[in-house]
Amino acid sequence: MRWGKPLTPLAKSKALAMAFLLGAFFLFIIAKRLNDGAVYWGYLIAFAEAAMVGALADWFAVTALFRHPLGVPLPHTAIIPRNKARIASNLGDFICEHFLSTDQVMLKLKQMQLPRTTMRWLAKKTNAQLLASYAALVAQHSLTALRDVRAQQFIQQTAVRNLKNINFATLGAQVLQLLTADQRHQELLDQLLHRISALVQQPKIQAFIAEKIAAEVKRTVHIKKISDYVGDWGTEKIVSLVAKEIEAIAADPHHELRYSFSAYLKAMVLRLQSDPVFIEKAAQMQTQFLQDPALQRYLTQLWGDILDWLEQDLHGADSVLQQKLSVGLQQVAHHILQDHAMQQLLDEKLQEMAPPLIEKYRGRIAQYIADRVNAWEEKELVYQLEHAIGKDLQYIRINGTVVGGAIGLVIHFIGRWL
Repeated sequence: MRWGKPLTPLAKSKALAMAFLLGAFFLFIIAKRLNDGAVYWGYLIAFAEAAMVGALADWFAVTALFRHPLGVPLPHTAIIPRNKARIASNLGDFICEHFLSTDQVMLKLKQMQLPRTTMRWLAKKTNAQLLASYAALVAQHSLTALRDVRAQQFIQQTAVRNLKNINFATLGAQVLQLLTADQRHQELLDQLLHRISALVQQPKIQAFIAEKIAAEVKRTVHIKKISDYVGDWGTEKIVSLVAKEIEAIAADPHHELRYSFSAYLKAMVLRLQSDPVFIEKAAQMQTQFLQDPALQRYLTQLWGDILDWLEQDLHGADSVLQQKLSVGLQQVAHHILQDHAMQQLLDEKLQEMAPPLIEKYRGRIAQYIADRVNAWEEKELVYQLEHAIGKDLQYIRINGTVVGGAIGLVIHFIGRWL
């Protein structure tokens, strides 16, 4: 102990216990020296003797818990260091058995109403923003790892490998079947035709297309005379007729071209499913596409652009992603708080999922506690336990001094009476 350094509570309690022992010792010396045969000197001597015995006995008992008294390896001393493994195992089992049993945890979860409590917390703007800011912070740190060349190569190779495992012919057939089921493709075709018709009906668009057609016709040597004869009027007329025909197809659900379109899609589905030549050709195209260096460069550039955009947004004062996440979390929380059926579903799922998880991880928690205690060196374990409970143990020494002295008085009184 360095001079001038403040005493710890444990050191203060040890000093106090030692002071009681020294007090009893000096009382014994004084009483023995001044004893002139008077009755009260006998009582003082008996009190001091018994007080010293009680103080020393309790000092031995308290010290024996943590170390060998005076360094002498007596049996049944240094109890805690010698039984560290057993204490660690028992401590883990005790905590898991009496604090983390399935029934106790489930009762606590039920009392907490965890889904509702979480949603109420999340519905507050400040809390949603706080959670979104934490998510943004984690994302910022993750971007550094994702920029590593090894991460880029892994993601690129994984993407290409997964694309190779996809049967494009089968996938294309399934997509087309979904589009053609219940005439869904006709609805998509309606929307597409109406948009094209509205676009082509615009005078500026018609003039632009007519100009391009006229220029192309005039460049063609074989029909130059015809192009000079027809002129711009002919090309504008052609564009106008095309626009009207597109509108007519969009307006007529039974138009002949619609049936041709449906027949073509059905034929395409059949070829993708059963035509070996067509399937093989699709596989070859897929292989060529995935092995194209341009695709590799595109994936690398795309990955870099995505990371650049994410990094720029997350580091900005008004991060769009962070704001969207915050608002989204609040909206989800409000919707769940207003939907009793959803709250009940979350409660049921929690009651269903929690018990297996508790049983699974309860044993691991006990093992973690035991491993953590076993990982401590004996000196560290003694230090931690002695400073945690040693202060109270020192009062046992003080009590032993006082109680021992009182018992000494009683014994001396009985001796004199006998």
